[in-house]
Amino acid sequence: MIISLILTLAAAVFGVIIAQENTTMVQVTFLGYAVQGSIGTFMLLALGVGVVFGILLMVPALIGHSLTAMQSRRKIAQLEYKPSRKKASK
Repeated sequence: MIISLILTLAAAVFGVIIAQENTTMVQVTFLGYAVQGSIGTFMLLALGVGVVFGILLMVPALIGHSLTAMQSRRKIAQLEYKPSRKKASK
């Protein structure tokens, strides 16, 4: 967990440094809309959109793992509370 946090912070710092180095103004046309800004701004925007899409793609798996863990905990609780049925020895 701590390693992923460090890597995320490193990627964010790296993205900001690269964005500050690229100050050339460009015009981007997307779906008929023209927007003017620096290359660095568009790079940070693309990085942010990538992070959001990555999180959105991970959500279904996280929900699935959470549901599986919840079902397993319920099953364990049921098995712990069941009295053991031992046959009396003769």
